[in-house]
Amino acid sequence: MPTDYRELRDLLDERSRPALDRPVPWHALRAGERHARRRRLSALAVAVAGTVAVAVASAGTVAGLGGPDEIDQPITAQVAEKLPQRYVEPDGTVYRRLATATFDPSRAKSRTFQVKVSGKPVAVLPDCPSPMASPVQVSARVAGLNRVFRLSPVPFLMNSCERGKAVDMQLFPAGTQTATFTVESFPGSETKGKWRFGVYEWTAPATSRAPAPPVEPPAKISKDLHLVTQGSTTWPGTREVTLTVPNRGRNVALVIYCGDGLTERLTADVWVNGRQIRGPQRCSVPPTRRGVGYLGLGRQPRGEKTLTIRVRLGTPIPDYRRRSGTLTVAAYDGRM
Repeated sequence: MPTDYRELRDLLDERSRPALDRPVPWHALRAGERHARRRRLSALAVAVAGTVAVAVASAGTVAGLGGPDEIDQPITAQVAEKLPQRYVEPDGTVYRRLATATFDPSRAKSRTFQVKVSGKPVAVLPDCPSPMASPVQVSARVAGLNRVFRLSPVPFLMNSCERGKAVDMQLFPAGTQTATFTVESFPGSETKGKWRFGVYEWTAPATSRAPAPPVEPPAKISKDLHLVTQGSTTWPGTREVTLTVPNRGRNVALVIYCGDGLTERLTADVWVNGRQIRGPQRCSVPPTRRGVGYLGLGRQPRGEKTLTIRVRLGTPIPDYRRRSGTLTVAAYDGRM
């Protein structure tokens, strides 16, 4: 079977990883680079002393001309590659690629590949044939266990193609060194185009950062559903929002969403007057111009004059306790 450019690049990346992961003597290299840089700058100053000021002024910010200490400053670059070897999310979480795979539904019903893991949380980032491509199934098995590990908190790539965000796998047992991944189309669905997948492990920041302010909920989410009350809190601090809503005998709906890197990665348990709603619910994206999803509660018993609605975030992945974000809950009522 011929090998295309992407598959060849993935193979070269995989074969070169041991060298890339080998410890690098950055201190010695930087010291040598500093010394060489000083020599070059000294020669440049002698040769073009009359033009350096003009060059700097026309170029804006020029790296390296501000002194030798600048060489130790971190360099941030935008990565155009769809499945980069390493990237950092805004909350400081570092993602490192473990493996890549290609799945072409026109040639095979499924694709299976093995990945070496280290015990950190694992996520899957797809390079989809198109932003609105029908999702495929991703699962994994661990030798010696009669269990299938799936994507979490929902078992398919919900909105990942459109938003380009990695989706977590359920945690593997402690001590797992190798997992066997399988990619396949959903039964009965027609999946077109070639898929590429990157399997990543991620490391949360040592301490969680202050989250961005929560996005305000819309005043109404349809002609008949109008905002009654709202509340927000932070994760991993309070993790819970409680609202008191007057029971007017109308249909009640909830909008529940998370901000920052928690979007669609945490779950939300919901109670109404102590009764737990069947779930848990996935903590969705903040409202946008394209709309917002909501949880319909229907009409509540007339004997209850008020509704106490409690929403609490949760996750089976302990490392999320070092990732920051917000929870917002908004209650609406109307005829629906």
